Amino acid sequence: MAIEIKLPPVLEIIRGNILKHGNPLAMKGSEVAAWAKGLKLPEHGEMLFYTGGEYQLLPFIDSLVNTMTIMDQGSKVFSFMMGARNIINKTGINAEKLYASVLAKDRERFNSISYKAAVILQKLGYDFCYSGDKELYSGALLTELGFNIDMQTYALKVTKVIRESRAKTIVCLSPHAAEVLKFVYPKLVQDFDYEIKTFVELVWEKKNILPKLDSVKTVVIHDSCRLAREMEITEELRDILSSMGVSFQEAGSNRQWTTCCGGPNKFLYPEISHTIAARRVKELEETGADIILTSCPYCLASLQGGQAKDDNTVVEDLIEYLYRGFNS
Repeated sequence: MAIEIKLPPVLEIIRGNILKHGNPLAMKGSEVAAWAKGLKLPEHGEMLFYTGGEYQLLPFIDSLVNTMTIMDQGSKVFSFMMGARNIINKTGINAEKLYASVLAKDRERFNSISYKAAVILQKLGYDFCYSGDKELYSGALLTELGFNIDMQTYALKVTKVIRESRAKTIVCLSPHAAEVLKFVYPKLVQDFDYEIKTFVELVWEKKNILPKLDSVKTVVIHDSCRLAREMEITEELRDILSSMGVSFQEAGSNRQWTTCCGGPNKFLYPEISHTIAARRVKELEETGADIILTSCPYCLASLQGGQAKDDNTVVEDLIEYLYRGFNS
């Protein structure tokens, strides 16, 4: 007798949306690419600016997970929500997106991070193209959640869009995207021989022309697991801050020994994820720094979620921090 394995509803939703719509929340490509309006980025070029929609989508994903956490997934109300999805989808509106959007916070902030990253790279002298509303999510979650067969097919779709850009180098904002494009795609897609760079690396290569940032506020670096362990990018962050004249602290667990932000557990164990995030925030704040600085959308959201309500420490992405330096 065959055993039927049922996945948690949230994973089925995420998986289904990635495969059908090209991102975890079934948002339209025009919505994901809205941040680039006004920049007039070309569709073709030597270097492809790749967001994968991760910063833009993250507050919606967090809201979806929060909705799932609050509601008993075995209840009649939850079943009604999942049933209503089929009806709402016929009207062209994705139910999960609708539910998540009602609760989503910081939409404008997360959406602006991609814009700020593009402006920073332009000011540093880089020329790049962007796939616009054709851009697809990297599929990193498919790999991280074990949907390996789905990933084999999905990677071909993403590669098709990338090849249309005629780029030779791909610059990724998210370390999750960088990791999957650098280490997973070459195993799944023939002749996937692109140079994969992170935003941090490109900024680091131009560190000698970075503006000085006069600030009395001290910084503590939170190394993201993907960036520090898988991509082995740690000193670049510190070199960037030093080049800008920024004073920074080190947490007890740093670089390759960094402590998890709790983000990877969010979909299956949100309460545990929050506990881990709160512990990491406490560890970082014990340094006495005013600003917690990271370079990953998931770390940014998770650490913010781990803060106490009366916590005045600022959690920022490196992109936001650098952008202030260019506009001070």
